[in-house]
Amino acid sequence: MRGCIKTENLTKCYGRTVAVGGLSLEVDTGEVFGLLGPNGAGKSTTLYMLAGLVPPTSGSISIFGKDRRKRYLDVASRMGVLVEHPTFYDYLSARANLLLVTKLANRHVSVDRVLDLVGLLDEAKDKVGTFSSGMRQRLGLAQALVTEPELLVLDEPTNGLDVEGTHEILELLRRLAAESNVTIVVSSHMLHEVETLCDRVAVINKGRLVSCSPMDTLLSYDQTDVEVLLDAPEAAARRLALESWVESAEVEPGRLRVRIREANAHQLTAFLVSGGYRVSGVIPRRRTLHDYFLRVLNR
Repeated sequence: MRGCIKTENLTKCYGRTVAVGGLSLEVDTGEVFGLLGPNGAGKSTTLYMLAGLVPPTSGSISIFGKDRRKRYLDVASRMGVLVEHPTFYDYLSARANLLLVTKLANRHVSVDRVLDLVGLLDEAKDKVGTFSSGMRQRLGLAQALVTEPELLVLDEPTNGLDVEGTHEILELLRRLAAESNVTIVVSSHMLHEVETLCDRVAVINKGRLVSCSPMDTLLSYDQTDVEVLLDAPEAAARRLALESWVESAEVEPGRLRVRIREANAHQLTAFLVSGGYRVSGVIPRRRTLHDYFLRVLNR
């Protein structure tokens, strides 16, 4: 798969403050790439440098194989950008705002089709000044999409949306990547959303890359932390507490939560069955992006 974005030693300083320091990343075409980090880590600064809204202090950005700075117009014409708090002409309608974008970009596309994609077609004639924060966020995404970009750079794309709206937007983004091969770089503090959306995630902290991993390797099952469904959880917990390979065994409603030092879930099952317990289920705990995020920040 050919690359879409490549940064090398990307750095942004504000005086003596290093917002982003020596960041080197590669993003493949058609990939949904998540950028995570605590507040002030440099996520938004990184996105804004990719978008051309903030100039780097040093380092390089290549997008579509072209130098971001030297070939600015070529690159920008193929990108869509959503900043955290998008702004519009409030006295114009949603349709008029998007038509203005298409005219400035010299693109002839169906504005209403994009409004329909983001769920705003019924409000196309309404002035944006009457919009709720969630509607403005939808319009911000429409503004990013209206020129039919090959690359989307999105900062908090579901900000202000309700549960249903969030689901719709995440589904739309995944569909764009899967069906239209659109590359998406997204930053969000909502880890469960990133977990369902992204193919790969990078964690930055204090402006520096901490980790970068495929999502499917992060969400594996933890064989040392399991829930056991069985007939006598209290008795089983007392029995397991005597074993050196068991870190803890806690009784929960209708089940037993066991943390294991050395053995795996299969050995735990065999031990309980041989002890005369009727085991109806052993469920390893699924690791989450939240687990991974905290682990890499604290290591």
